[in-house]
Amino acid sequence: MADKINFEMATAEFERFAETMCIDIDVSRMKDEDREDFEGYKKTVVDAICRGSLVINDRGEPVYTPQRSENNSPLVFKELTGANLAAGDKLGKGREHSKLFETMGSMTETHAGRFSKMVMSDLKVCQAIIVLFLA
Repeated sequence: MADKINFEMATAEFERFAETMCIDIDVSRMKDEDREDFEGYKKTVVDAICRGSLVINDRGEPVYTPQRSENNSPLVFKELTGANLAAGDKLGKGREHSKLFETMGSMTETHAGRFSKMVMSDLKVCQAIIVLFLA
């Protein structure tokens, strides 16, 4: 499948998202391991922008349309709040994936179960977005 958006434009959109959401993308200040992780998440997001499945709206929010999952309605990842972070706390210790899904559900104003039903190719993009917010 050919890219709908060129790499340079997709990278610029990623940078606009990061700036709007106050996400530090200066890799020169990151530890080696953190830099590698960040570059992987950035690549996932930029690749999704290139494919056209992820757009950054006029408020700088990522809007992802799942490509292979049963429910393919768009997800708007609003700016992270304390309430979003606390959404997973009700689950107690462990269950890290479930906590992540609760946080993503809260952020996108949808049900956490939607993320548990996603195929990995779609879930990987959503996880990259949330991890960048948490960085």
